Amino acid sequence: MGVVTPAQRRAFLDERRAVSARRYDELHAPSYDERWGEVSPTHRAYVDRLLASTPDGGLVVDVACGTGKYWPQLLRARRRVLGVDQSAGMLARAQAKHPEVATRVLALQELARATDLAGVADGLLCVDALENVGPEDWPVVLAGIRAVLRPGAPAYLTVELPEGPLPEPTDPRQLPGELFAGGGYHYYPQRDRVLGWLAGAGLALVDQAEADGYRHLLVHSGRSGHR
Repeated sequence: MGVVTPAQRRAFLDERRAVSARRYDELHAPSYDERWGEVSPTHRAYVDRLLASTPDGGLVVDVACGTGKYWPQLLRARRRVLGVDQSAGMLARAQAKHPEVATRVLALQELARATDLAGVADGLLCVDALENVGPEDWPVVLAGIRAVLRPGAPAYLTVELPEGPLPEPTDPRQLPGELFAGGGYHYYPQRDRVLGWLAGAGLALVDQAEADGYRHLLVHSGRSGHR
């Protein structure tokens, strides 16, 4: 494989991100709830744990919210919700089900630049989404999540686990841990790397578990935790 410049690598990630947005707009949005709308017991339990650390009537920001599959659970708990996603098609589906919820078209990589969202969240979800983020963008995304949270506020994040050994990279711009086929892109970081990124962003790990195909992470902004 030839030497890949930083500019070529950046163009590769930007291309994957643009393709992902189109795929969710055009391919996944119409049928997402039928195919992936069920909430697993572990996901539901971690959302409940997040809610237990947020105030009644508090604002939960659901980033990369898709069609809002976790919103019924949040709304039943009397939390206000802001849904954020880079896919306008997915947000349209979410709003059709829950017109009372405010939404905003915004990518995970752009959270830190949204100054009007700084420190607004009493809690935050980023569930079933970080697998679409390349390694170079993980620190950017986590810094954005940290910026949106109030000091000490909790966040629930998931990291998808691969179903088996990943194939060797076939594209010179591709890094180990990345998988893309048919236009899609997934990145599977190692546990220790994720923990390092979290610590660097000022997000303290409170608890974690592996179940239902994901590593589930409960973190707090600016508060010490335990492993």
